[in-house]
Amino acid sequence: MFSKYLSHVDRVSEVAFAVLMVIIINGYVALSELNTGFMYIVTVNLGACLAWGTIDGLIYAISSSMKRNNLRSTLLRLKSSLKSDDVLREVKSSLGETFLAGFDGKGKEAIAREIATHIPNISLQESRVLTKEEVMGWLSIIGIYLLVGTLLALPFLLLPNKVLAWLISNAGGVAWLFGYGMQLGRSAGKNRWLLGSVMALVSILFLAASYLGWAA
Repeated sequence: MFSKYLSHVDRVSEVAFAVLMVIIINGYVALSELNTGFMYIVTVNLGACLAWGTIDGLIYAISSSMKRNNLRSTLLRLKSSLKSDDVLREVKSSLGETFLAGFDGKGKEAIAREIATHIPNISLQESRVLTKEEVMGWLSIIGIYLLVGTLLALPFLLLPNKVLAWLISNAGGVAWLFGYGMQLGRSAGKNRWLLGSVMALVSILFLAASYLGWAA
């Protein structure tokens, strides 16, 4: 489900956000009281993941809808420009909103002429607030948050020692964020070990801040 409606980058990023969410909750809830029941900790983790996953998924769906409808508006504008002498100028100005913006003037001119040739054959999608794909992407993000929350809550369900469960849960989260930082470094062509260490440090700081915020 996740792979069908979300790109690899979206999936990995959403998992990272969910992990960070659970780490913050662990810092605030899991050690707040030694007598706190394990099921209470798990319930708070999953409840927060459900709430934030719903919000984050809605933001994703709305953002995707805006991009799709903006593209539709651009195509409508290009179709209408065929009736004027400014069709090439309209096409070239639209290239600035895409990866083709990096081409020089001659390159943009050649691309604009090629696009203008095919504009009459463009088929426009029906204008919709949300499509099925966007709604399913929204639900996929909720699923990712709940899955991450469940996995990081397992130590509290399987281990009788809450402090040990807390350490294992957070160690797993920090390790995943370290791996996420390394992926960012690899894709950006930067020092992946440095970015991995920075992400791990950030997660530890969030954990400490959430716990100290409660303790204060």
